[in-house]
Amino acid sequence: MEVKKDDNGFLENMKHEITQSFKEVEVEEEDILKKRISSHPLYGLLLHSHVNCLKVCSGDFDSPEVMNTADGLALTKLSLQADSSSEATSSELDQFMEAYCSTLVELKEAMEKPLTETHRFMDAVSAQLNDIVLSSSHLKGGNMNN
Repeated sequence: MEVKKDDNGFLENMKHEITQSFKEVEVEEEDILKKRISSHPLYGLLLHSHVNCLKVCSGDFDSPEVMNTADGLALTKLSLQADSSSEATSSELDQFMEAYCSTLVELKEAMEKPLTETHRFMDAVSAQLNDIVLSSSHLKGGNMNN
């Protein structure tokens, strides 16, 4: 079978149109998925957990133990709310959102652990140095009186 020059242009044109159609469908499906994710009951917790991870990375976190407890309570509360408002069986998106939120909380805790240990160590060293300075100043003060 011979392909004429005009047929070749037609085939290229069709190929381009089909490719363009697939891209449009993919963009539409992506937009629908983004809307489903952003309207999901756990989306707020997902953002909160992500921001908390970024705070830990930037060194901007206060009282890690309190934040971990608050995150755990928020995750439990939001998970229960999502379960009570949805059907008996969770969709793949529900499962994904719950897993992603849990993973972000675990990641934050894993990143905080060495920072918390470092802060505790530095606080202990600082306290020891203060004790040494205070005890040496008391000794010098005591020697001057004798």
